[in-house]
Amino acid sequence: MARIDGQEAAGEAMMDVARLAVAAAYRSPQLTGRLELKTEIVTGEDIAPIVEVFEAAHPISPVMYFDYQTLKYYLDRGISIPIILLGADLTRAEMGWDCGACGHESCGKFNAFAKKHKSRSLLWGGPSCNWKVLDFGAACDFACAALAQYRIDARAMGTVGGAASIAGFLPDCSAVIGIPIGPPGDMKWFSRATNVDTADYEMHREWTMRTSPTNWQAFPGSTKPCIKTRDDWWNNMEYVKWEPFSAEEQKFVDATLGKVMEVAGKVAPQVAAWYKKKGKSGK
Repeated sequence: MARIDGQEAAGEAMMDVARLAVAAAYRSPQLTGRLELKTEIVTGEDIAPIVEVFEAAHPISPVMYFDYQTLKYYLDRGISIPIILLGADLTRAEMGWDCGACGHESCGKFNAFAKKHKSRSLLWGGPSCNWKVLDFGAACDFACAALAQYRIDARAMGTVGGAASIAGFLPDCSAVIGIPIGPPGDMKWFSRATNVDTADYEMHREWTMRTSPTNWQAFPGSTKPCIKTRDDWWNNMEYVKWEPFSAEEQKFVDATLGKVMEVAGKVAPQVAAWYKKKGKSGK
């Protein structure tokens, strides 16, 4: 009889459950019936291009910083983290429903606008048909539900999907979500014990407040709620202000995005080679 180490078996199970989660995503209920879902499971050294993009982009976003540090923590220790990529092109509405949710009078006008102005941000491209966004979200939900059914720790992340998209994965998709799976254990992608030593307490505290200010917001009935940034917050109260980036901040963002594009130019040919080998042009 075989004797199998439980930790090794649990690690191997990650791939089995990843396949089941992808199958569940294709089974998700669809309102439009027109969503062309694309999926991949990325493993091993093929994750490296995603991490490289993360490394270049994380200075301008605490959220990307935390996600990058968590992913890097496991990879630096040789711990396998399968990543499910779910993607779709949400920039075309073929239904002819003319609902107006996109801000245009008709699907035809939306399609004409999207064809002329299609572009991408750091994470997603757009513009997007709202109905297809709902269908895409349902596919992501079903994948995560399948993982939860098997008690596998995972988290749907726009940051991972955005980094993968910039690196050249799922090239014909305007929206990509990445779902890292495992390693075996509890709350690997939520409590983030791996991030404790990546920055000091004050930096963690400030970043958490900046990324989730509503968690520290006073009662908004005054229409000008303060943010409880200190224990004695009622003395010298502080508020969120609406203002553009300063010239210095914009310069830093532009420089960082320039580095992201440099990395993308380096890793994209490597990623594209896989599609070429598989006979998938991405068009």
